[in-house]
Amino acid sequence: MKKFIFLVGVLFAFLFVPVSAFAEESLGDFKFDPKKSSHPLDMVNSKGEVIKYEDYSQKSTSLRNETESFKGSGELNPVFIGDLLNKDFQELLPPSINDNFIKREISPFGVIGPDGRSKVNDTTVFPYSAVTYITMDWADGDSGSCTGTLIARDKVLTNGHCVVNARDKVGIVSAAVHPGVSESTAWFGAYSVIDYYVPTNWINTGLISEDYAVLVLAPSGGRHAGDRAGFAGIRKVNNILNQNIGVFGYPGDLIREARSIDQYGMRGNVVDEDGQIAIYTLDTADGQSGSAMLNTSNQVIGVHSSGFKDNNGNPIFNGGPKMNNLMYQFVSNALN
Repeated sequence: MKKFIFLVGVLFAFLFVPVSAFAEESLGDFKFDPKKSSHPLDMVNSKGEVIKYEDYSQKSTSLRNETESFKGSGELNPVFIGDLLNKDFQELLPPSINDNFIKREISPFGVIGPDGRSKVNDTTVFPYSAVTYITMDWADGDSGSCTGTLIARDKVLTNGHCVVNARDKVGIVSAAVHPGVSESTAWFGAYSVIDYYVPTNWINTGLISEDYAVLVLAPSGGRHAGDRAGFAGIRKVNNILNQNIGVFGYPGDLIREARSIDQYGMRGNVVDEDGQIAIYTLDTADGQSGSAMLNTSNQVIGVHSSGFKDNNGNPIFNGGPKMNNLMYQFVSNALN
């Protein structure tokens, strides 16, 4: 096991804010019975229903190595979401969860040394158009935001912890997706989340390696989000050590500072990995949970999830699950 497994600490990058008025669809009451699941990567939807791994893993789509990207029509449908800034941001960090190789402790930031993030000035061009600002509501009244990436005309890839609290086994009750946000404007519209898929093992264990989810979106104004904003293809990977990736999203620290919802990110190399997780020193912060790891062809090869700190509490790495064979099977079949 590589050296990073001995580091302590993790950041689940939540930024809790008032939920968008456009999250009109209710996802209902999430009730999951683990007895109905027989594989760690069984799919569980927003109703707690189980789709068996043994069924979906045999589909032909899982045998391909990648899905196609689409740059979108570029049709603008601007929606101002600056009302989210009229109320105070509240940072609500989830409880720590222990897995079998990392002792997790909560850290509020993942900026490593000098901040290398820069603002994306034009979010109407691909791939930044496909990077989405997600707002969600929980049953207890808390609300928050994450980042996601359109990977099909009506599907968004994000983190499992953005939709299901692995400790309490509760899910979000509503959510909305806003592609290509800058200057507090969702340039391609706002889309309600009508369903989601998350791995059983995320719900049962809270492991970083299964911290991913696929959201299903309703159309808006007769058009799907990906038709307007485009979507990134996903690519199955194995070893990505030293490969260049980009991580772009909506970090709460910079949003609070500027009082404007804008997209930020940076590129750099993967510095460590194991079979399931990629590690990098790219800067992130609360609100960037679910940001895609984009390769140099702007394909999704993983999803940012967490930040690691040393024994002195200093952030030293960020990371998340990479698109290995198992994750690729899950995500590609959730597209159907």
